[in-house]
Amino acid sequence: MTVDEARAGAPTPAATIARRPIYHSIRIRRVEFLPVMLAIYAIPSLLSVDDVGTLASVHFALVIVMALSIMHFIDMTNAYADRDVDAVYKTWLSQAVYGLGLRNVRWQIAATGAGVLALATYFTFRTGHWDILPLVAFTLWIGAQYSIPPVYLKSSGVGQIPGLAAVLIWLPMLVVVRSVPGELSWPLLAVIIGFGLNQVGIVMVNTAEDWPEDAAFNIRTCVRALGLTRAMAVASGLIAVGGSTVCVSVLAIGGFTWGAVPMIAAIAFALVHVSGTWRGVRGKPLADALAFLRPRAKLVPLQVASTGWGTVIAAAFAQAS
Repeated sequence: MTVDEARAGAPTPAATIARRPIYHSIRIRRVEFLPVMLAIYAIPSLLSVDDVGTLASVHFALVIVMALSIMHFIDMTNAYADRDVDAVYKTWLSQAVYGLGLRNVRWQIAATGAGVLALATYFTFRTGHWDILPLVAFTLWIGAQYSIPPVYLKSSGVGQIPGLAAVLIWLPMLVVVRSVPGELSWPLLAVIIGFGLNQVGIVMVNTAEDWPEDAAFNIRTCVRALGLTRAMAVASGLIAVGGSTVCVSVLAIGGFTWGAVPMIAAIAFALVHVSGTWRGVRGKPLADALAFLRPRAKLVPLQVASTGWGTVIAAAFAQAS
């Protein structure tokens, strides 16, 4: 399918797509992100609970189910909203949406949202933390608004940066801390803020790779708003500031242990690699800069996972200290 066909709303013909409802339902939930999601939830859990035994409870398992369902709600909404953009560059995801049918996808989004709100209500009464339900409701709303109007954070220019950090990291981490329940200390809040900045800095390389399709559909991402070179400079700065904040804050909570080494090494590698991308695209025409960037963007999933799980290891050592 061409960009023009996708812009006109021409879907991949449903008749040509194998009817595999379970398979398609799994794909629109972006389960390939599951390892990173679990790291995102493990970090604040380990750094907030007094008794690590809490993490082996049914209560904690339900917290994780709720947190994962929040991200599934956001990912399904994104897949639904971007179905025509994805028809050009992420055909498998567009096929999953059209294979299920738009009505079916809308139903799954609504059912997931209702289930999340039901669990949030349960945790609100169970923990006595009356902020949980409004916090979860806001997370669902702003998560949907990342992909759809009127806010449409994905196309908000530089506003995409805090929007992405809030939707992917800050709000889900806060939901977990308040639901476990755990203590939200100042160092933990610094970890949450820094980790969000660090991850968004890494992901901006992936956003840059999507420049052609974003331009074709007039999506004003942070990278397009800043320009490629400046965007990579900002990404490097986010990793430097965010990663340093995470390291300092985790060490402030648990002191230095050898368990902090994977975290420090992963963040340092991400910083060196993204700053190298910044230097590599500087002064090049857009086409040449994207050609240089694309092979380097293949390391984004590794960097997101390694910084995430490196921080989990450091948090686990901090919890044990």
